[in-house]
Amino acid sequence: MSTIRVEVTTIEDIRPHSNADALELATVGGWQVCVRKGIYQNGDPIVYFEQGTVLPREVAERLNVTQYLKERTDIDGNPVLVIHRVRLRGEPSFGLVVEAEPGVAVGQDVADRYGATKYNPPLKLMAGDSVTGHPQFPLYTDIENMRSYPDVLLPGEEVVITEKIHGTNCRVGFVVEGGERLRMAGSRGLRRKMPESAEAMQQNTYWYPHTLPGVAELLAELERRGHRQAVIFGEVYGRGIQAYTYGQNAVAFRAFDLMVDGKYMDYGEFASLCAEYQIESVPLLYRGEFSLAVAKRFSDGESLVGGAHGREGVVVKPVRERHDLKIGRVILKYVGDGYLFGKVAEQDTTDL
Repeated sequence: MSTIRVEVTTIEDIRPHSNADALELATVGGWQVCVRKGIYQNGDPIVYFEQGTVLPREVAERLNVTQYLKERTDIDGNPVLVIHRVRLRGEPSFGLVVEAEPGVAVGQDVADRYGATKYNPPLKLMAGDSVTGHPQFPLYTDIENMRSYPDVLLPGEEVVITEKIHGTNCRVGFVVEGGERLRMAGSRGLRRKMPESAEAMQQNTYWYPHTLPGVAELLAELERRGHRQAVIFGEVYGRGIQAYTYGQNAVAFRAFDLMVDGKYMDYGEFASLCAEYQIESVPLLYRGEFSLAVAKRFSDGESLVGGAHGREGVVVKPVRERHDLKIGRVILKYVGDGYLFGKVAEQDTTDL
């Protein structure tokens, strides 16, 4: 689960709004925001609340922004006030900008000062009983939003851009322990109990990928090569999983990463193994030099997975694995405007 930051930063690139005399457009990080005309100048310090931030009602009232927030139900069933995206006279605006208060400095995270937290949508119950987690069967990387971290990937750096599938995160693999190969499967947050029969495994959301010949053969080969751990991360999608079905009447699986002995593989080796073992992977949209404009361009459009809906967005990472001091493993998402302003985004749930 990605983090939430409420950062004191600067407002930049203030420009006219094409359809509103009282508004201007500006940029904060990688986000476009609409602001009242004449309030800010380029370089002014501001506090930026990104979409998906929850504010206590008393704070929203003190800042006089309650009317711009949306009341939603969180994962615990509580009503909360959430900052969301809007269109103002035809222009998208992401997040909320307020003037920086005295005593704060640019670069400071002031989430605690405002009591701000991240919005976690209601829980979607998924198939399978949970079991105790295992240290060698890790959760997948938290993927931060590129618009909040526009400078982590370097201009001109070679990256791959893949389609972000609207499904449920899944991981399958094995751990060798005491000379025994233990098969494992899990959702984003929980390890799941192995079903009692092959038929039950086929019908289980998270164990189902183990029944795919290519997945089973690749994991067996990695063990034969002497590896003591391997985890294939992917997305289970289709009818009954999320609102986007991608034209699938049943469930399907696409891989997007592979960890072996605690290390993620570089993209080229991962893609080569998927091709060799005929494991479907998330569609590759672009490989080449990175720019924010390229990520934005590929975030919208027809899904290459199938179905009548467009893309949810994209995932961008370097061709060669690397880490960054701010976010850890370098992998970022860019969710498309089409998805953000669609009905499905408003109905999102989370799963464990």
